[in-house]
Amino acid sequence: MPLFLNQLQRVYLEIQADVNRRQAVAMAQFIRSRLARGTSPEEIRQDFQSSIQGSAPDRGFVCLIDQNDTSLLCHPDQNLVGVNIASLMAEFDESFEGKNLLPWEKAIKTSTSTSGLLIVPGENKNHEEVVYSEVIPELGWVVNSHENTQRVEQEINSYRLVIVVGSLVFAFLLAFPVSIAVRRVSRSYEAQIEKSNAELAVEREKSDQLLLSILPQSIAERMKLGEKNIVSSYSQVAILFCDIVQFTQLASRNPPEKIAKLLSVLFSHFDKLCGQHNVEKIKTIGDAYLAVCGLPLPVSEPANKILTFALQMRDFVQSQSWGIKIRIGIHLGEVAAGVIGTQKFSYDLWGDTVNVASRLESTGEPMKIHISQTVKDALNAQDWIFTDRGETELKGKGKIRTWFVEPRS
Repeated sequence: MPLFLNQLQRVYLEIQADVNRRQAVAMAQFIRSRLARGTSPEEIRQDFQSSIQGSAPDRGFVCLIDQNDTSLLCHPDQNLVGVNIASLMAEFDESFEGKNLLPWEKAIKTSTSTSGLLIVPGENKNHEEVVYSEVIPELGWVVNSHENTQRVEQEINSYRLVIVVGSLVFAFLLAFPVSIAVRRVSRSYEAQIEKSNAELAVEREKSDQLLLSILPQSIAERMKLGEKNIVSSYSQVAILFCDIVQFTQLASRNPPEKIAKLLSVLFSHFDKLCGQHNVEKIKTIGDAYLAVCGLPLPVSEPANKILTFALQMRDFVQSQSWGIKIRIGIHLGEVAAGVIGTQKFSYDLWGDTVNVASRLESTGEPMKIHISQTVKDALNAQDWIFTDRGETELKGKGKIRTWFVEPRS
């Protein structure tokens, strides 16, 4: 009987280790997503401390440890923040069997995430906790999820009498109370696992949405698979630049909050139009909006699609009472694009086609769409009215023939 109960306890410890792992991974993903958004480590630490402040350590808790100096960065007990874990004289047992004990301050420096049993000396007897450590190497931090093993022992003891009495009275019914005990405890831990899975799914969704707000979906998927140095060349890409006419004067006459609200409404609608026309937003810089059609996945008739997108951008601005006007420039050609940077990274593109599109926008006229000869040649003349602007001087390019374009009614 003791052998069976010991084995049962071992199973419960393994289940709790898995619950701890899921909780630690979810918290680590939250930290990484905040870091990717540009949040400072100190602000992340403060938010982490606020989220765990006041939780009862005797019912399981999460803490944060600095691998470099093995000090507690965050802990539910505020008095322990800043304390070096070496002072706790705890030992870590990865085997859960009392083998290969390591001082906790040494075990915490491992470069891989791991689970085990933490043994903390006490006045009368040792205090044991199931621990999972999730390493965040980019910060040198470790997220630790702890669970007091006394809770497991109490649950085992609560069923001990039932099991013993059942075995003495009706040996053939031994399996019945055992199955009830196992089922009740298993359900308790399954509920914890399901809750941890739900929390993990929420954090994963947050991370995915954050990545998609920065990168095109196909590029984001490649990064999630671990691919690095994502750079490609594209032969037929339509580039659109748009900005607000006399934006500097507009910004000087209005409070920042009003300008920020205007840009948010304007660009949010442009983003919505991107999804409707197979256009990829690249970035905004101040009042400038850069979008493309034909990457990272090729599309048919990119010039036609981005021109339709441009017309709806202009229609939206005309429908508002803001009193602003925009300029739009479009060029078609070869570009290179890829993920730039490792922190606060972005998906950007470069090449002569990008420069020409930018110059077409800056030399255009309010509420008109300024295109190159290359774009004109790619469009069906039966669908569009072209106004020859003659040769336009573009900085760094010289004189090229350009056009204004409108749809045929």
